[in-house]
Amino acid sequence: MKIGFTKKFGILFGVLFFVMFTFLNSSSYAATVGQKLSEPEAEWERYDDGDKNIKYLGSWANDYFSEEYNSTSKYTSQSGAQIKFSFYGTKLRLIGTRSPDRPNNVQITIDDNINEVFSQNGPLLRQNLSFEKTGLPEGRHNVTITVPQISAGYYDLDAVDIDKNGKLLDVNTATNLKVTAGDSQVTLKWDRIENAESYTIKYGTESGKYTETVTATKDVYGNFVIPGLTNGTKYYFVVSAKVNGVDSEYSNEASATPLGGGSQPDPEPTTGDRAILVVTMTTGLEKEFDLSMKEVNDFISWYEGKQAGSGSASYAINKHDNNKGPFSSRKDYMLFDRILTFEVSEYSK
Repeated sequence: MKIGFTKKFGILFGVLFFVMFTFLNSSSYAATVGQKLSEPEAEWERYDDGDKNIKYLGSWANDYFSEEYNSTSKYTSQSGAQIKFSFYGTKLRLIGTRSPDRPNNVQITIDDNINEVFSQNGPLLRQNLSFEKTGLPEGRHNVTITVPQISAGYYDLDAVDIDKNGKLLDVNTATNLKVTAGDSQVTLKWDRIENAESYTIKYGTESGKYTETVTATKDVYGNFVIPGLTNGTKYYFVVSAKVNGVDSEYSNEASATPLGGGSQPDPEPTTGDRAILVVTMTTGLEKEFDLSMKEVNDFISWYEGKQAGSGSASYAINKHDNNKGPFSSRKDYMLFDRILTFEVSEYSK
């Protein structure tokens, strides 16, 4: 009896140990502010203090310790010195050195509407998780860190962690450019650049080749209209910001095709090799087709061309595997003025 009890206890202990070990090493375990975080956790990406997109304003110096991330950090003792960077994502962590001579009221501003303070003061610990912010709306976020009055000691930045699928951005480069087409015009929208003096929009009818230039004031980033365009012609656009008299790099390229009577933005680039095309007719009837992406894109081109006033009144869609009976082929002829809307669901075999 005694031997059996000892064996069962050993098995039970082993199971409990395995469960606890698995839990502590699962993605559900997350570091908290004040702990050492020598590597980014799952779903996070780390950028070192020397990344070109992190800007240091004021007097900063390099520090070199093997215990720091990549053995380097940036530090300052200057009150009012700042760090500025922008990132695309939903969350942010700052990695630095905790020490008894570090400030406890470092100021951080995110997007002009989040103002908080954090501390680096405490027992010595390098690669310390000193600040964390999660739950931000997905998109561009502008960050400013301001060093408070320091009577002795330093503030330092060792690294920045953000979303695994996010990225650091040039603080002066416009992002998230979107274009909506209208009748002989387009409307552009992009994320605001802090301290931008103006914006320059370049566009043309070939991707990567911009023959026209328009200047926009600093306040129109959310609704800038370019009129006088040719309906049925596809245009490509980029935006740059002017900050301190210097033009930034171009934004992402976006495109749209002006059409009489208004239209929607050009479809996003396709990612699959096939798609389910569901066409809803004005009668409410839905017709579904399993097609290659080339067939889908050909259909979209016909539809947009007809909407612009050119092309045939009907379009033949091959039914392929939906072919029933002793026929060599079956096609469904779609009438343009009977189409209410259509949906494209891409997939890959």
